[in-house]
Amino acid sequence: MRVTPWLYVVGSRQFGLSSRYDCHVYALRAAAGTLLIDSGSGLGHERIVANLREEFGADLGPGTILLTHRHPDHIGGAARLSAELGWPVVASALAAPVVMAGDEVGSGLAGAQAQGGYPAEMRLTPCAVARQFDDDDVLELEGFSLRAIRVRGHSSDSFAFLFTHGGRRGLIVGDIVFYGGVVGLINAPDSSLAAYCEDMGKLAGLGVDVLLAGHGLFTLAGGQRHIDMAREELSKGFVPRTIGQGDLIF
Repeated sequence: MRVTPWLYVVGSRQFGLSSRYDCHVYALRAAAGTLLIDSGSGLGHERIVANLREEFGADLGPGTILLTHRHPDHIGGAARLSAELGWPVVASALAAPVVMAGDEVGSGLAGAQAQGGYPAEMRLTPCAVARQFDDDDVLELEGFSLRAIRVRGHSSDSFAFLFTHGGRRGLIVGDIVFYGGVVGLINAPDSSLAAYCEDMGKLAGLGVDVLLAGHGLFTLAGGQRHIDMAREELSKGFVPRTIGQGDLIF
C-alpha cells in the first residue's frame, strides 16, 4: 500500500495486508534501496513478500530489515524474510540476543501464548543479526539516516528512530506511543509506567511531522502533537490511554 512516493505499508493487521498477528510493516524506499521496519509475526510472510513485489517488482534490490523491539509480532518474520530477500537484519544490542536465539520466553511469545494472544503452534526462528546499535547511535541504512532513541515503557528494549526525508521529519516509534497519545503499556513483566515517566521526555521538542507507529493510525503531519499528549498526561501523574483498552488500536 503506497502512502507517499517513499513510504509504503506492506504488512498490517489493521489494514488487512497480512496476518492478524502482524504489526505494521513499513517499507521506506530510497534510491539506495528499501528499509523494512519490523517483520511481522512470520504468520503473514507470503503476503508481505507478495506486497513488496507488487509495489517494487520481482527484483527488489538491496534492503535492510530494522527491528524496533523484541516482541513476536515485530520480529517473528525476520529470519524467513532475511533468508528469502537476502536482506540483513539490524537490531539493538538489547534485542539482538533474543532475535539470534529465537528466544520464545525473552521475546514474550511464550507468555502471550499462555494468555491466548498467539496460536500455540507459532514458533520463533533464530535469526542472524548483522548489526547492533545502542541509544543515540546514528544508522545509515538504504539512503536513510536515523538516530536511535531508547524509550523504555512498552518494553525495556524499545527504540524510536528519528529521520528527515523529503523535507519532513519522521519518527518511527514501534509500540512506544500511538496516534492520539495512546501508549503501549501492557500487562507484561518488561512493561513499566515508571520507565515511561523517565524516558518519554526524550521525545520532547523533536518537531515530528510523520509519526509511524507499529499499530493503528499513522500520520504524515503534526506527529509531535500525539507524542506530547502522552507526555502531558504522564507529567500530571496520570496514566495515558493505553493500547488494548476498548477500541484503542485493536
